[in-house]
Amino acid sequence: MYFTDDCQKPIPVSNHFQWVEVKKVKIEESGEKLLSLNLIPEKFITRPQYFIQGIEGALPECFIRESAYDKLLEAAKKLPERYRFLIYDAWRPEKVQAVLYQRLKDEVGKKFPGKNEKEIHRLVEEYVAFPSNNRESPSPHLTGGAVDLTIIDDEGKKLEMGTEFDDTREEAHSDYYEREEKKRELTEKEKVILQNRRLLYHTLVHVGFMNYPYEWWHYDFGNQSWAYIANKKSAFYGVASPEFRWKHKY
Repeated sequence: MYFTDDCQKPIPVSNHFQWVEVKKVKIEESGEKLLSLNLIPEKFITRPQYFIQGIEGALPECFIRESAYDKLLEAAKKLPERYRFLIYDAWRPEKVQAVLYQRLKDEVGKKFPGKNEKEIHRLVEEYVAFPSNNRESPSPHLTGGAVDLTIIDDEGKKLEMGTEFDDTREEAHSDYYEREEKKRELTEKEKVILQNRRLLYHTLVHVGFMNYPYEWWHYDFGNQSWAYIANKKSAFYGVASPEFRWKHKY
């Protein structure tokens, strides 16, 4: 398997992400439109997971903001020749966000019956942001600046990343195997996982995306999460929606 020198570098250990601070970031909306990611199969294969899984309100197509689209295409061109991005999700309607949040909240409540509402909310928000269409603090995916993805080879097989998409265990944290490597000798399979995550991380970060540290598959550009992690003064993606002739709002 091919890796550039940059992709050999460890994924930085991150323990400073705070939603309270993220939501304080100012948004200076750019007005960019949402573009479909379904139109360049040579670079992106889209499998909109929430539509496939029958989540109410999910669309059969993946959309992302114009500049984020350009950045993602740039990243796709940097992948080794045999590889492409597999897109799980990008722009996400508020209704879908609400369904995902409530379902995970129910799961967490059953798993930790002794925890109060505030503690449950904190645990849920590690993996599903609170559904919000507030112009000053929208959910990341509602901005069109977030994308969930992995890498596949020319046989359509996903590179091993250690967990499946939307896994809510600690193993899904982007730096999990980096931290494990410091504690013990990794197995050969774990070493492959580590390298695959580094390839995904560095390919996307190199073009300007930022990784949400609790999910190896989630990357942001232009929204508040991106601005917070990248230490920018403001974001330029707020609430967005694709434009259709006969349906005006999702």
